[in-house]
Amino acid sequence: MNARTARLALAALVTAHSLVARTACAQEWRTLESSRQLRTAEPTSVRIEFAAGTIDIGPTSDALLYRMKLRYDAERGTPVATFDEASRSLTIGTRSAGSLTWNSHSREGSTLRAELTRSAPLRMALELGAAHGDIQLGGLRLTDLSLKTGATRLRIDFSEPNREALAGFDLDVGAAEVTVTRGGNAHAGRVRINVGAGALDYDLSGAWEGETDLTANVAIGQLTLRVPTDVGVRVTARTFLAGFERLGLEKRGDMWYSPGYDNAKRRLTAHVTAVLGGFELIRR
Repeated sequence: MNARTARLALAALVTAHSLVARTACAQEWRTLESSRQLRTAEPTSVRIEFAAGTIDIGPTSDALLYRMKLRYDAERGTPVATFDEASRSLTIGTRSAGSLTWNSHSREGSTLRAELTRSAPLRMALELGAAHGDIQLGGLRLTDLSLKTGATRLRIDFSEPNREALAGFDLDVGAAEVTVTRGGNAHAGRVRINVGAGALDYDLSGAWEGETDLTANVAIGQLTLRVPTDVGVRVTARTFLAGFERLGLEKRGDMWYSPGYDNAKRRLTAHVTAVLGGFELIRR
């Protein structure tokens, strides 16, 4: 290495070190606490946006519509806590600030802890970026629910039965790992699933009756459905280079049926299209 090349290399190293140092010092951590009294039990739309970090959501029995505690980096995120009285629409969380992106290798990330009322019907929409954590929805009064994820690792749990009929449950899973436990407690009449490059593990155990209609599109990811053995299942599966194990199912026309389907008190109809991804049905 000649002298000029050595000087250039040293200059580049010093510049890179300076940039890293400035980036590290740029973090400006702030905390926001917000809540709203519950003045009426009218239906409310709740939107939760969270760019990156750790998320923890659960119900509250206090006389509040919501309670939120947010810790965020002001250089990378903007807090959101708005309520529109006329439309009864609540939006909480964070949004990315400008062109800055969250460093997934950082030791620290934003944290969002929120509690939502058990007393009013809620139409809930979750839009999450590079987030991870737990969302506890048991015991709420959900009438509609949607989830859109980025690079997320998330567990959604319905530890108690939903206290309303959930008209629709929409899950749009990108490059994420999402697990739904005790999803039967959601009382969802319709489930719509899109899996991109991620994985969704959906457990339908819980207290539910009647029929659930599930439609899923899997690109290059993996969808696993876990269904109790007393649930009658019929499946339409259109796959291309995607495995679908049909053991224990019998074919009638274009559909596959579980034993005892006709006499089952609760039933699941699943329409699954998998391109390069995988689909697995587990009955236990």
